[in-house]
Amino acid sequence: MDTTFFIVWGVTLGVNGLIMAVFNWMSNNRRFDQYRIRIPKSPQIPPLRKWINVSLNGLFSTVLMIGFFYFFGEKMIYRGFPTVAGFVGETLGVLLLYDFMYYFLHRFMHARLVLKYVHRTHHLIRFPTAPESIYLHPAENFAGLALLLLAMWALGPVSQTSFLIVFFVYSVINVLVHTNFVFPHPAFRLYNFWTTKHDTHHFRMNYNYASIFPFWDQAFGTDK
Repeated sequence: MDTTFFIVWGVTLGVNGLIMAVFNWMSNNRRFDQYRIRIPKSPQIPPLRKWINVSLNGLFSTVLMIGFFYFFGEKMIYRGFPTVAGFVGETLGVLLLYDFMYYFLHRFMHARLVLKYVHRTHHLIRFPTAPESIYLHPAENFAGLALLLLAMWALGPVSQTSFLIVFFVYSVINVLVHTNFVFPHPAFRLYNFWTTKHDTHHFRMNYNYASIFPFWDQAFGTDK
């Protein structure tokens, strides 16, 4: 891995932070209320508690990724550019495998004891906003990121380019699905699909476990 790789990865983290900041500002600006899916009547958790959890989870994720780069990066990520077919196969394959495994992890998180002691932390936010996408128990934070890296290990090694695209899609979609907005312009159709699906999950909990691709829920009867 070269310097450019780490620069692009750092930019991806910055883009995630920017998206969170923009949507957090919109969530607190009344002129955008017309685009909110749901608006809680009062803060769902104390603001200080939220920002401590979000900040620590962001730091925890970054440290985990740095550890992965240090110990496994050269084995699982190769330099250079793949062919077009290789690039599509690597990125789509990893995302599909990750989302398939995440579907079952997420369903497992709703088992009674796991929900009570782990996943309940995230579901304290019934109507989430962008920063609350990483309001998590640390065990869940670790498990989700570990699944992504496991998918790369299973199908890898992958190119630096493929890794960066996969990480960008994984991290940005996780933020976007929690933004709690819908916009009327057709350009936002996919975005609106993700946000409404995940809002339904937070509101009713036993539907829409997949993160990226809807067909896992459709295949296993949990689509709503």
